[in-house]
Amino acid sequence: MLTIGQVARSHGLTTKTLRHYDSIGLFSPAVTGRDNGYRYYRPEQIVTLGRIIWLKQLGMALEDIRTLASSGGLDSVINLRESLENHARQLKADIQRSENILGQLTRYLAQPDRELPAMQTPQRIACPELRIMGMSWQQEDEGTIAQMWQRFVPREGEIDRLHDPIGTFGVCQPLEDGQWRYIAGLPVGADAPLVAGMVELRIPARDYARVEHHGTVTTLPETFRAAYSEWLPAAGMAPAEGIEFEYCGERFFGPMDPRSVVEIYIPLHDPD
Repeated sequence: MLTIGQVARSHGLTTKTLRHYDSIGLFSPAVTGRDNGYRYYRPEQIVTLGRIIWLKQLGMALEDIRTLASSGGLDSVINLRESLENHARQLKADIQRSENILGQLTRYLAQPDRELPAMQTPQRIACPELRIMGMSWQQEDEGTIAQMWQRFVPREGEIDRLHDPIGTFGVCQPLEDGQWRYIAGLPVGADAPLVAGMVELRIPARDYARVEHHGTVTTLPETFRAAYSEWLPAAGMAPAEGIEFEYCGERFFGPMDPRSVVEIYIPLHDPD
């Protein structure tokens, strides 16, 4: 029989590590002294411990190794190979996720430093009801909002739009299940026919907080965050649940033009 120190030294481990392996049921001694609690191991257990160390070096979790060991997999070539193949597939998936994250991080770091949106004082605006017709996108749909806009713009001429207001609308509509849909659309009259492949909705008449986003649409979320977290509270305004929308009018020169201005309208609770 071998002492815990001898087994530990044979693999360059500490006795603390072997005690931990014993406590989690991964690698237990053959005999434990009744009087002194000393741990003793059979010589052939050194081979088993070597396999455990090898699997750990390959990145396999101790719990997975314990499960494999408890089923006799450490001594079965077939079971061991199956476990390694499963582990290899998991490693490939982890590597793919890491590469995706690294790609996002690399693209972010390659961008020029962004300045935080300058402080604004929101304006309370009483907006009339508007009927909007256009194309919609939801979170489970394929593609992105930007790609949906690219499909919509060439079809704007199919819509019998109002001439005032002259711009386009990006409308975020909350849904009953907690989801939301986004509509790229144009304002239309009550009698305008619904174009095939498009949707319609009504923006209700109510008070909105109007703020402005300056720059490309890539930083639009930062303006929304600043409006909700700083600008509205500082103005004593409380956002309400409901449709919010973006308006791209005469000062909008394109989604990636740094001169562009987008008006953002956030629904408000009635003043006290």
